[in-house]
Amino acid sequence: VPLSSIETPTPQVFPECDQRYLSPERDCYDFPPIYSTTISNGTVCGGTNLVLAEDKVICHDLYDFNRDYTSEELHGRTVINPRRNRIRWLLHDDKPETIQVGASFVDSCAENYAHWISEVLPRIALFCSEERFHGIPIIVNAGLHKNIMSSLFLLAGDRHEIKALPIGRALIVEELHLISVTGYVPFGQRTNRLSGHSHGKFSPSVLKLLSDSIHTFVRQDTEDRWPKKIYIRRQAGLRRVTNEKELEMELAERGYVAVEPGVLTFLQQINLFRNAKVILATTGAALSNAVFCMPGTQVAILMAKHEQMIYRYWCDMLVPTGIDVSYVLGEIIENTDLGIHADFSVDMDDIRHLLNAMEPT
Repeated sequence: VPLSSIETPTPQVFPECDQRYLSPERDCYDFPPIYSTTISNGTVCGGTNLVLAEDKVICHDLYDFNRDYTSEELHGRTVINPRRNRIRWLLHDDKPETIQVGASFVDSCAENYAHWISEVLPRIALFCSEERFHGIPIIVNAGLHKNIMSSLFLLAGDRHEIKALPIGRALIVEELHLISVTGYVPFGQRTNRLSGHSHGKFSPSVLKLLSDSIHTFVRQDTEDRWPKKIYIRRQAGLRRVTNEKELEMELAERGYVAVEPGVLTFLQQINLFRNAKVILATTGAALSNAVFCMPGTQVAILMAKHEQMIYRYWCDMLVPTGIDVSYVLGEIIENTDLGIHADFSVDMDDIRHLLNAMEPT
């Protein structure tokens, strides 16, 4: 896939005075070329997408050592010194297995559904779409959620063996295939003194390939079973809307159905999002299913106001694929010590203005 220029215009924000939270960020960026490469005797380690080749550590094209803090560092798997361009490797396997050929999609953030859907699975979809890779084993993290594994099995079918690599285990691959980055948002920011922290970059063409590939498994005769207007409840204990009961009452009066994607199978979630016309959701991993929405779907996202929030993550991911994105920003009123993960309240007048804008009366 050649280098592409991606446009991400600033979405509509409610209340209008909060437009500034999203406006300063870029409205276009270049996504690097996407390619495959082969490494001789590359070493893959469970718990990291960094690959060892002799005395070198290979990372993807969008990773910035000076700005991006990694999951590997947080979990004590590496120590990175960006100024000296060095990595101290803390993952040691005295008896690594050796295989002849394989393709690695191991990732330090693969356990997170949003990272899997937007960063790992698109690369797997691209790999599986190429006939020349038929029969090459796919290497992924061990212990992934059953819905994540279901998405993998759908794409891999019976054409690829799946090898699950536990954290701390190493695998030497004599002919190691790698697909370059198709989407990436940094795990964290290395220092607050550096500006320009990325809110995420994604290849819309590869996200479309993923969506089309998964769509072949969706049953067309069940469309009428799925609601057209949905509210995504957040099950996790962080970033909750404190006045959610009031919100749900308003939405119910307007014909919205409240759903909890976490209790659905992977294909049920795809059906849910594929058939929805309007989606309202608090920011969270379940919303990454919106990459499977049909173009023209309206997606409204509830987020708290916080100086470190990566507001443009969702619009950078979804708008280039033809999905309409808007935001309602609320005030943090509980768990303030949790920063961007704190609970927040939304103004119901802002919600009504949003709903009227999406569905004019």
